[in-house]
Amino acid sequence: MSTVRVHISEKVWQDLVLLGQKEQASPDNLLEQAVRRFLQEKRDRPEHRRGLQESFGIWKERDDLQADSTAIVDQLRREWDEREQRLGPA
Repeated sequence: MSTVRVHISEKVWQDLVLLGQKEQASPDNLLEQAVRRFLQEKRDRPEHRRGLQESFGIWKERDDLQADSTAIVDQLRREWDEREQRLGPA
């Protein structure tokens, strides 16, 4: 394992220490986890983008949809917003 020097604000360090106490993990371990997640997201991003590009226009040939895609997405968003309102604040 390599040792590196990282400069972070005192507030961020205090937050890491508190979180580490709560999760029974060292701040160093939490930093390593965060860096691993960051790198994984960066590696996965091209895969996500390719998936989005491949899915573009997949409904263009469907004749069973009564409204255009914008209207369908707007309806789905309204339904989601209504569900969130019923659940209340997080």
